[in-house]
Amino acid sequence: MPVPNLREKLDHPSVTTPGAAIDYRGKTDLDPAPETVVLSYQRAIAEHVRETLDTTRQPHTVGSAELHALDDTDGRVAVAEGFGIGAPVTALVMEGLVAHGTERFVVVGHVGSLQPDVRLGSAIVADGAVRDEGTSYHYLADDTPARATPAVRDQLVDAAESAGETVFVGPTWTTDALYRETAVEIEHYRDEGVLAVDMEAAAVFAIAQFHGVEAGALFTVSDHLTTDGWEAHFDDTAEHLVRLLDVVSETFS
Repeated sequence: MPVPNLREKLDHPSVTTPGAAIDYRGKTDLDPAPETVVLSYQRAIAEHVRETLDTTRQPHTVGSAELHALDDTDGRVAVAEGFGIGAPVTALVMEGLVAHGTERFVVVGHVGSLQPDVRLGSAIVADGAVRDEGTSYHYLADDTPARATPAVRDQLVDAAESAGETVFVGPTWTTDALYRETAVEIEHYRDEGVLAVDMEAAAVFAIAQFHGVEAGALFTVSDHLTTDGWEAHFDDTAEHLVRLLDVVSETFS
């Protein structure tokens, strides 16, 4: 079965639109959303933003998503958090923010390393993503690569290296199925030079390409996957996540 079932859909506009949702929610008279939005999936970033940083809550999201403009960037950079994980919910958040004027998205979060030399404490800047989820196929043809915006990628690399981070640049493997990451896939993508596995990057890049906005991703290694097993370090990443958020906010402020 192809994804999407009707490939010709890519040549047609959508009946359901964020603009209609904005009208329905009565949010048509809002000021533009922040220019750059960090897409955050980990509790450590949410707690840091809510409890430590000076922020101004923004009204542009719906549901459980919260958008916090960072005051020390004069509101140009905001963090979206509290909306869950995975490509479909990320698409809902991005679509609404694009409709409200956001021009750039940067993922800051966890990835599982597939490479033996990409260890805990390393930073990964994704330059593209293997499309092994469903959402991206509703935005781009199946033979179109999902890629980070080159300028954003380069800015993230330069800023992270200047901040003293050990940075690896390369593709990630995006999958919807966290608990179906098999040894045969791990070996295949490792041998292909894919750095890590995540759950959102391919969709983020595809949605950005579709709408003509910018996107990038800056990750910390939270776990290691090998053909012999899984080694988790999620609880050891909070400090690094916060440092990477600082890199992004300083870069795009």
